[in-house]
Amino acid sequence: MNIIRITLEYFRERQPPAVRFLHFIILCLVLSQITVSNFMGFSANGGISTKPLEHYATWIHICTGLSLLPITLVFIFIELKRHGMKYFFPYLYGDLSQVKKDLQQLKRFELPEENPYGIAAIVQGLGFGALASVVLSGSSWFLSWIYGASWANSVIAIHIKLTGLIEAYVIGHGAMGILHLILQVKKQKNR
Repeated sequence: MNIIRITLEYFRERQPPAVRFLHFIILCLVLSQITVSNFMGFSANGGISTKPLEHYATWIHICTGLSLLPITLVFIFIELKRHGMKYFFPYLYGDLSQVKKDLQQLKRFELPEENPYGIAAIVQGLGFGALASVVLSGSSWFLSWIYGASWANSVIAIHIKLTGLIEAYVIGHGAMGILHLILQVKKQKNR
């Protein structure tokens, strides 16, 4: 199918194999985390529910979340090594020149390409932040829960709030990716 071929070409042009693989794995794991979290359950004393669905969903969520920690750290490390901090966070360096160009394109109802220091790169950097904060807060909750720390309930509350960031990111990033692919397909057809 044409859309699949164009999608694969799009990713091959923009991401080396390791990044493509990690991107796909993280996407699958995050989507599974969001889905499985709807079936989790705890007892009144803070233990994992003994109801089979809730019990297994909770442990799947915990194990998947813990596996996301090293995968996320490796992914972020590779991307920062590949592009550098300024690529994803140009505003921290006072460089908004590409952002201004991207905004001008958006004002003309044109979708800007992924450019260093541009809006797409900044959104990717925000995604790194969202992913890292959710994974780190979830891991922190697990450790505090396992060791019976009094602050475990506070940490899980923070983790749940931060999860909204990654859910919003998945929706926004996914929608923009699909829009880019649709435009690529149109561009291919016009050739």
